[in-house]
Amino acid sequence: MNPKQAQSISFFVILLALYAAAPATAQDAVTIGTVTASGNTVDVPVYIRDVSGTPLGRDQPAGSKIQAFTIAVSYAPAASVQSVTFTRAGITAGLTPAFEFSPSSAGSISLLEQFNESTDPILFNLNTPAPGDQVAHLVFTLSPSAAAGSSITLTLDSSASSATELTNQGGTTSEAPPGSLTVVSGAINIPQLLLSILPGNRTVNIGDTTTFTVLTDRNVAADTTVSLSSSNPGIATVPSTVVIPAGTSAANFSATGVAAGSANINAALPPANGGAGASAFITVNEPPPQCATPNAPVISGPATAEVGKAYAITWAVVSDATGYVIEESTDPNFGTVVSSTTTGNSASFTHAAANRYYYRVRARNLSTGCSTSSALSNVVSVLVSVIPVAQTRFIPVVGSTPGSFGSFFKTSVQLYNAKSSAISGKIVFHTQNLSGSPADPSLAFSIQPGKSLSYADLLPAMGIASGLGSADLVADAGSPFPVALVRVFNDAGTAGTTGLAEEPMNAADALQTGDTGVLIAPADQKFRLNIGFRTLDQATSMTFTVRDKDGTLVKTTTKGFGPTFFQQVGSATMLDGYVLTGGETITVQITVGSAFIYGSTTDNTTQDPSVQFARKVE
Repeated sequence: MNPKQAQSISFFVILLALYAAAPATAQDAVTIGTVTASGNTVDVPVYIRDVSGTPLGRDQPAGSKIQAFTIAVSYAPAASVQSVTFTRAGITAGLTPAFEFSPSSAGSISLLEQFNESTDPILFNLNTPAPGDQVAHLVFTLSPSAAAGSSITLTLDSSASSATELTNQGGTTSEAPPGSLTVVSGAINIPQLLLSILPGNRTVNIGDTTTFTVLTDRNVAADTTVSLSSSNPGIATVPSTVVIPAGTSAANFSATGVAAGSANINAALPPANGGAGASAFITVNEPPPQCATPNAPVISGPATAEVGKAYAITWAVVSDATGYVIEESTDPNFGTVVSSTTTGNSASFTHAAANRYYYRVRARNLSTGCSTSSALSNVVSVLVSVIPVAQTRFIPVVGSTPGSFGSFFKTSVQLYNAKSSAISGKIVFHTQNLSGSPADPSLAFSIQPGKSLSYADLLPAMGIASGLGSADLVADAGSPFPVALVRVFNDAGTAGTTGLAEEPMNAADALQTGDTGVLIAPADQKFRLNIGFRTLDQATSMTFTVRDKDGTLVKTTTKGFGPTFFQQVGSATMLDGYVLTGGETITVQITVGSAFIYGSTTDNTTQDPSVQFARKVE
């Protein structure tokens, strides 16, 4: 041996001595939970404990944190397991993995997960008490052959071919047993069977039978004979045994009433199955008396009634009846009913709302020991009328105002009386950006049968030089509405007009609380889009959600406005600065109140307008 060789050997010996003398380093840990089965499906948690001072962990710099793991579990006996899944849970449940795989074979299953550290860091709690943070769970379905009182071992695999290990995102640093990772295996303990009788209480008449069910807390592995007994066979009898078939957990048996009284029904499993017992209670009654069934009543009532005034539904007294059930409904098929009872032969009703109300009556015999009912009576209806009130239709947008690129938009209105008597009412204008009030300007109209009225430009006809807003078409109390033609158009002077017709709408046409509607943006920027809305009689909140033509969410904004409020602005203003590029969809959801929502699309060259209303999406 030359001097250089001797020197090298001495240096190696020194290194070994230093390594042997170094204190044991801290280790992260992977733990499989130990649980007791409470049924055929068993959830077993899996934990990782992140310990400070280990190569990987929350206390390490970026790139050296636990961002991936492979956990391999063997279970035995495999015949006790029908199926098993291995999935994320706990602190990884809400993360999006960059890679995820769960291979399995007979008696084993693994879970491989990798997460991007910058977007989906695994948020371990450093040095949390054992077993650490839950990262996954195993869900076992036990086989019918899984024996009560046995255990299924759950062993973390640390073999070289399928080792349990933790790594960083790139896989450049890892921890594996036994050198740098602690593994703690677990088990599923299968307790002895529990037994119950359902229901816990039954009532039966003398000479009749009723059914009970014996139920184990999980399926039995083989046909299992349950012993049965009655605490008082003179009151009720049961068979001596009942068999729960293999692979099931229940069996039915009959109990027979012998004499009036009560008894306990007892059941017990064989000693080989743990010997668990259970009991139920049975009450045996005398047979009920023979009870007469009343005939169906014949009822009558007024054809009409006034709101707020009482009226009566009456019928002749029915033999054997101790009382009557009266059903009232606004549905002729009585899909929904309001029921009341009386011992007399009439019932009084008063309604604050106009509607047609339908009635039918059933006679009942509730004398001692009896509970019988007649067939339903004939049906009568009462039309409850209200004092006529003014009715309203809504014209969501009207105006006489200049637009972009030299356009000037006007609103013409034509009204026609198609009735045989005069009609009357008024048009009320609500200017934009203000809630409506009783002081808003209006234009009264009265039209004789067969005649019509025309307003070439509505706002100037109302004494308003120009403006933009919405209008209410209000019919006087008791008066029908006129047939209306409303046209919004660009007046190009000698070049003519381009425009669209606008239909007056009912309040029911508006989007209501919880409704969602959609507007579609122009396909390209040859057109401009304004968005407008008109709220009704309460403050309204709405949320706008914009998606591009590929369905990607690009903008969300929420707006709130007062009652009877109108606004029409450019789409970028309504969407808080988002500029449409073409083909977007704008979803509007009403969260409070109700409103008409529309999009006004105008050709930037011809100034030809069109309008689309956001209708409720069914």
